[in-house]
Amino acid sequence: MTRLPALLSAAALLAAGAHAQCAQGPVANLVSWTSTSGFAATNPVNDEGLTATAVPLPFAFPMAGAIGTLDEMWVNSNGEIYLTDSTLALAQPVGGALFGVNAIAELRGGLNGSARIVALGGDHQGSAVSGANWSVNIDSSVSNQVIVSWIDMRRFGNATDRFSFRATLFSSGAVQFDYGPTFPVSGFTGRWVGISIGNDVGLATTPSSDLSAGPDSGTLGMLYQNFTGTAPNVWDLTGQSLTLTPNGLGGYTALPLVPFVAPTCASNQNYGAGCYTYTGPDTANLFQFFPDVPAAKAALETNVIQFGKNPNGYTATWLPGLAASLYVAPSLGAPIIANADDTTTTIVPSSPIPVPGGTAASWTVSSNGILTAAATGNQGTGFTPTLAATATATGLAWYVWADHNPVETGSGKVKWEEVGGVLYVTFDGVEMRGGTPTLAPSTFQFQVDMTTGDVTVVIVSFSVSNGTNDVLVGCTLAGAGPTPVSQDLATNLPFVLFPPLTLSPLSLSAAPRPTINPSTVVTYTATNLYEFIPTSGVYLSTMFLSVNPLPGGFDLGVIGAPGCNAYISTLDLDLGGQVTLAPTASWNFTYDNVGFAPGNVIAAQAICLFDPTFPLPNGQNAFGLTTSNGVLSTIEIY
Repeated sequence: MTRLPALLSAAALLAAGAHAQCAQGPVANLVSWTSTSGFAATNPVNDEGLTATAVPLPFAFPMAGAIGTLDEMWVNSNGEIYLTDSTLALAQPVGGALFGVNAIAELRGGLNGSARIVALGGDHQGSAVSGANWSVNIDSSVSNQVIVSWIDMRRFGNATDRFSFRATLFSSGAVQFDYGPTFPVSGFTGRWVGISIGNDVGLATTPSSDLSAGPDSGTLGMLYQNFTGTAPNVWDLTGQSLTLTPNGLGGYTALPLVPFVAPTCASNQNYGAGCYTYTGPDTANLFQFFPDVPAAKAALETNVIQFGKNPNGYTATWLPGLAASLYVAPSLGAPIIANADDTTTTIVPSSPIPVPGGTAASWTVSSNGILTAAATGNQGTGFTPTLAATATATGLAWYVWADHNPVETGSGKVKWEEVGGVLYVTFDGVEMRGGTPTLAPSTFQFQVDMTTGDVTVVIVSFSVSNGTNDVLVGCTLAGAGPTPVSQDLATNLPFVLFPPLTLSPLSLSAAPRPTINPSTVVTYTATNLYEFIPTSGVYLSTMFLSVNPLPGGFDLGVIGAPGCNAYISTLDLDLGGQVTLAPTASWNFTYDNVGFAPGNVIAAQAICLFDPTFPLPNGQNAFGLTTSNGVLSTIEIY
């Protein structure tokens, strides 16, 4: 891993103080807190939060007249910093604000109240705007300063705010406040900005100052502005940097405002798109639809459909004329179920039965000829078969679906029992509703091997009714899907049922941001890998880093992978092949301040390999390779 840094051009470190207010940092170990209930508060951390314990400062922050040596701080989610002496061993600030500093009493802090720095006092929360990523960051990576950033904030209850700000504490005792460019244009009132040594400094009548006019507090250890919305206290700090510096008399002077230049932040940015998007034909359903009873009788009677279980579904085989030899007549004591018209009954075999992906402990029988491998039956009490209705099925089920009626005069019953490790559900001479002759029973049976999970549908006889009742016969795998089509079972079997193949574009993402203060381990994650061999459950992939991104992409049709783009023009570092048993893989890479410098940009792209003797079902990609989108990792110290 030495080649890549050698390819990088050198870049100077960012100037001190110009690298904060970047999103997606840690949340400064905040926990719920209010001044009234302390850490027992139940408010969300992004509404009312405070660092769980005081955070040590890398230097004692000088504040003339403050209590003790200020070598620790608490950071509040509302926009304030409280300072204290570690030897006092305080568990929380003294005189903390209830919902952010928004009153003179809260700025003064009360008797023995903690010193405080108010970057933006008021009742704040994390922004609710789509895409906002609220965070509160503490950065002490640069000597002689500590930067606290509040990212993606809003006024309490506001739905459209998304603004950011920060406070920098310098070892000289000066404080710099920086405000981003996205504060509301109008109506931004009730906010407080300032500094206070605490301990009830000043008076309840100490006036607000226009901080943009360069005020000086003289010997008073407090300087602030209450933005009421009335001149001169109209919010005017958007996109500005404000510095409050000790004046040598125990008070503070506000220096002239200067424009705030937002830093370049470390980031991971996706570009381009992976390949492919594909939905295969419906392989999760096997049905034949009959418009009336005579048509069903002609096709089904005396025949067997056998469903041999495989890991992902079943292989259906047509066994003509074998019904009589495979049928097992129910015993005299076989329990009667579905003993009503248009009903479902759940049965619980003596042990769970294997099904694709697991086992089924409960099975549901519909009096209309549906066996579902679940506690809830497909199609409920429906008695009018349609192909469209099966598209909403949620359970694995087998169908000889028609308007059967086990309580019609002269009808046989629906029965179940276990014999020799096989679950038998038998429609024993059950009548078909309507048509003539009046007595027109059907006898068919579902046989479920409790060891293998194989299911056999044995249709001994079908009703002689001349009714126009619809009939639907077949199987659907678990889960809703497309409306199936009718197939001729006698000619289209064998047929393999399995979840239909769907391909989503190979996708690559990276987190966290590649900061080098001093180092960050970034994890690149590829998802939607394609199996090396279909149904094998094995996935093969790798990922490359490059100093030469290719934003427009280059179509790899020239090598037999059309529609897949290369988004890097050189393969500078291979992070290593991955063999996984799930359609995802990840790689870790460390960005440090030895091999990398702020401003470096590294491009990444993942590829997935598959056996080209099993080309994608849509005929694309004889090469055996799919590619992800690209990721640009921009390296900064924050």
